[in-house]
Amino acid sequence: MKSQPSLRLAVASPLVVLFLSSCSLLPHGSNDASQVVYALPARQPGSSPLDQAMTPIGKPFSFSRDRFVLTDEQIAVLARAAPQWAKDKVKLLVIGFAKRELPPAYARVLAHRRAEALRQVLIEHGLDAANIHSTGYGNDIPSMGAEDSVVIYQILPPTSQTAGKT
Repeated sequence: MKSQPSLRLAVASPLVVLFLSSCSLLPHGSNDASQVVYALPARQPGSSPLDQAMTPIGKPFSFSRDRFVLTDEQIAVLARAAPQWAKDKVKLLVIGFAKRELPPAYARVLAHRRAEALRQVLIEHGLDAANIHSTGYGNDIPSMGAEDSVVIYQILPPTSQTAGKT
């Protein structure tokens, strides 16, 4: 019977070190796992795009019923705007919404698929994928009044007043 590897974790800044007591990744014929050490870099803190100032770009992209595929007209609108956004290297947040009467979990998935569909079109038209964040709120934020739509927000660069804050 094979033994399952047990894992011990030691955090030593700036590295996270894993010690495996038994592992099938040892060289053939070796049973001494005490000498196996894996070192991983410490996880760097990230910032949420929601922590930054944003402004909507253009009108929301509307969807009907349970649809999440963009129409040819919507793709054409994005194709016209994408080259300038790519040139300016804008950072975007794409947020999807769904109808209030849908079950919440279904609404979030549908809204996320809508936002991802729009994000994919932007990437196909030259925007850097690292500059586009997407999420689906479904019907979790009814006060925004953007049912069955996707809204694109430009993430604004920090101003000199907010640049020093963390």
